[in-house]
Amino acid sequence: MYRAVKNAALNVKRDVSRETGIDFGERWFVHRGGDEEAELTLQKALGELPEKQREVVMMRIWSGMTLEEIGTATGVTLNTAASRYRYAIGKLRERLGRKSDD
Repeated sequence: MYRAVKNAALNVKRDVSRETGIDFGERWFVHRGGDEEAELTLQKALGELPEKQREVVMMRIWSGMTLEEIGTATGVTLNTAASRYRYAIGKLRERLGRKSDD
């Protein structure tokens, strides 16, 4: 029992040490057209997403990873990665006032 609790605690400590906090006060990207309002609106909408959905969007759009690569990197199935991406894009469209054309 002691060993199991110790290992679980070490796992949590290891996982937390790998996490990086997001400073929502910093600029994440720069709008190509120089539209700071659009940039801040998108950044705010991204910040309001659940962490796991935001992670998938960032990996897919900014890193150019495939959903399969994202699933492998995050330890989830391809279907889970795809669902997180789909839900995140839907929420972003809703928050930014765009209709889904899918």
